[in-house]
Amino acid sequence: MKSKKTDDIRKTDDIRKTDDIRNNEAVRIVTFSNKTRDDKKLLKKFVNFHWEHYRDDPQYIPLFNFEYLGMKLLGFKGYFEPGNLFFKHAEIIFFLAYKQDKIAGRCFAFTNSNHNKHWNDKVGFFGEFETIDDREVSGALLKAAESWLKSKNMDTIRGPQNLLVNEATPGIMTHGFDSRPVVHYHYNKPYYEKLLLTSGFSPVKRMFSWEVPVMNPMEERLERIAKKVIDRFKVTTELWGERPFEERRREMFEVYNEAWIENFGFVPFTREEFYTIVDDMKLIMDKNLFLFLYVKGELAAFFGGFPNIAEKMVPIRGLRRCDSLRTAKMLLTKGSVKGIRLGYLGIRKKFRRLGLDGVMAWKQKIYAQQVGYEYYDMGWVLEENVLVFRLVDFIQAKLSKIYTLFQKPI
Repeated sequence: MKSKKTDDIRKTDDIRKTDDIRNNEAVRIVTFSNKTRDDKKLLKKFVNFHWEHYRDDPQYIPLFNFEYLGMKLLGFKGYFEPGNLFFKHAEIIFFLAYKQDKIAGRCFAFTNSNHNKHWNDKVGFFGEFETIDDREVSGALLKAAESWLKSKNMDTIRGPQNLLVNEATPGIMTHGFDSRPVVHYHYNKPYYEKLLLTSGFSPVKRMFSWEVPVMNPMEERLERIAKKVIDRFKVTTELWGERPFEERRREMFEVYNEAWIENFGFVPFTREEFYTIVDDMKLIMDKNLFLFLYVKGELAAFFGGFPNIAEKMVPIRGLRRCDSLRTAKMLLTKGSVKGIRLGYLGIRKKFRRLGLDGVMAWKQKIYAQQVGYEYYDMGWVLEENVLVFRLVDFIQAKLSKIYTLFQKPI
């Protein structure tokens, strides 16, 4: 007959998944997954940490809790839920750091077999890295992530990389802490760079973003060049609504994977993943911000943006954690958003260097001015993307944000 003591021990093991990892007497790391009911309780603590961590920081615009944990009522699958499509080719583990019995930090680690196959490497990732300004806490979290990834036969750790991969801006913000909050760009504490460097991480890639006032006078040279490109290559343009939704999804999927396939860190979307993202976008999109370009009738490129809905995601005073009210406010007021995030761009290889990017920039600026948008954000752009750097210089865009991705051999 089993003793009560044995049952208690087994129950504790089920909740924790692994023994606590201790790097000193003050810091304790709790490790857990995303599969059981007890895991879900710990995931709620994991998600809730950011509310306290950024309580007095007006620059931080939190995601909705259901984006992480899901919401059955809306049919929304959370990033952390085991049923998320990402976990068909990825494995994840979560860490909470306790100091003096209070949560002091968090992060997760994951492997992505699609990434490893595409790049023929053994890189694992960490993300959702949030911590107090304490080297012991950050060091313990990162060490736990490194150890787990090493146990999965990875030889490098890279990050921070939040979910969704290819959607969330990778790295940490290292410039632009007073810049305007923009959807899909995360904000973090300025001291994170110091903590990562202290733990032996090195910068591996930088991503840039710029802000451009929409109502600046149209650049005469841009307009002149765009018209020449249109005439020379017999370019035609269409808006999203000019073809059926299913066809538009297919076009975006095919162009996006081809256009981004060689970009650092990019992992080709599966069709199912990409279609889910496009479906979710419908809630907030302005369809006229998407342009599709055809050269002599052949699909060549698309250029898309969506309203900077972060303007409407500011927590409600006194009801900061009320997702339902904040969601309702966002959806009811999205029509008055002042800015655009230009987040989708793809030019097929055979049509590069024809000047199609200039055509798309010109066309979209015309629409943005007509509708009354006030600014647009251009990013995130890899530091080696010379063509985009030339374009932003040409239109006199103002640098707003820099994100830096770090890695370390393990």
